[in-house]
Amino acid sequence: MPAWSPLVFEMVTASAVMLEMWEGVLSPAQRADVAEGLGAADERSARLVAGFLAGVSRVGHACPAQMASFGAGRGASPDWERACAVWREQAVKAGLPLPPPGSRIRHAAPEHVTAAVLPRLTGCDCPGFVDGERCRAEAHQGLYTAAYALNRRGADVLHADTVAKAYRATGGAPWDAIRVALVDGVARYVGIEAGSLPSLIGPSDPLSLTAFSGLVSQSVALSRGDAAGDAASPHEEWEAMTHRAKLLARSAVGRMA
Repeated sequence: MPAWSPLVFEMVTASAVMLEMWEGVLSPAQRADVAEGLGAADERSARLVAGFLAGVSRVGHACPAQMASFGAGRGASPDWERACAVWREQAVKAGLPLPPPGSRIRHAAPEHVTAAVLPRLTGCDCPGFVDGERCRAEAHQGLYTAAYALNRRGADVLHADTVAKAYRATGGAPWDAIRVALVDGVARYVGIEAGSLPSLIGPSDPLSLTAFSGLVSQSVALSRGDAAGDAASPHEEWEAMTHRAKLLARSAVGRMA
C-alpha cells in the first residue's frame, strides 16, 4: 500500500466519512433510497459499498498529470517548495512512476479518469475492453453506471466518449499497479473485496444515484478539509493511518450535527 501519498489518506478518510454519515446523519429513508439506487441486496451491503465508492471516487487522481502537479495552486513559498521536493523524492523512492520534469503529459479531469479505470478495478475482467470502452456484459453494467455517476454534477450524465478520451491520460500499466493498490487499500479498510462489487450492487439508472453522488462529493470535501496538512507519512503504519482517518471522520461528521 503506497502510504507515502496524501491521496491514500484522503481516500481512506472519504470512506470513513461516508460510513460515519451513514450511521449518524442519514435517516432510515435516506439509507433505503441509497440502497435502492445502488441496487444493493440489503442496507448492510449498501453501507459498505457506499463507503468503498466514496473512497475510490478519487482514484482518478492517481495519474501522471495529477501527481506530477502535486502541490500546484497552494501558493509559492520556500517552505512549500521544499516540502513538494521532499514529497517527490519520497514518491519516486516508493515506486510512483512520475514523469521526468518538463515531460509532455496528457491531461484529463480526474473524475473522468476514475470512470475510465474503476470498472476494471472492481470486477470487469472482460477481454477486449481496455481503452475506456464500456463493457457490454450485462453482469458488469452496474459497475459502469456507478463509476460514471461518481463526482457528477446535477443531472449531467457522463458521456462514454469523454471517458474513452480520458483513458489516454491514465498512464498505462505502471499506473494501473498504483491504482490497484489504492483500490485494494480502500476495500481492505471498508471490509469488502474490490472484485466482489458486481455481486453486491446493480444500479440500472445513473439518475437514481443523484443523491448518492451528492453524498460522495460531501464525503470527499470533508476528507480533504480535515486531511489538509496532515497527510500520510511514508513511515506511518497502515493501522495508525486508518485509525487517524476514522478519528478525523468522526470529528468532521460530528460538526454536522
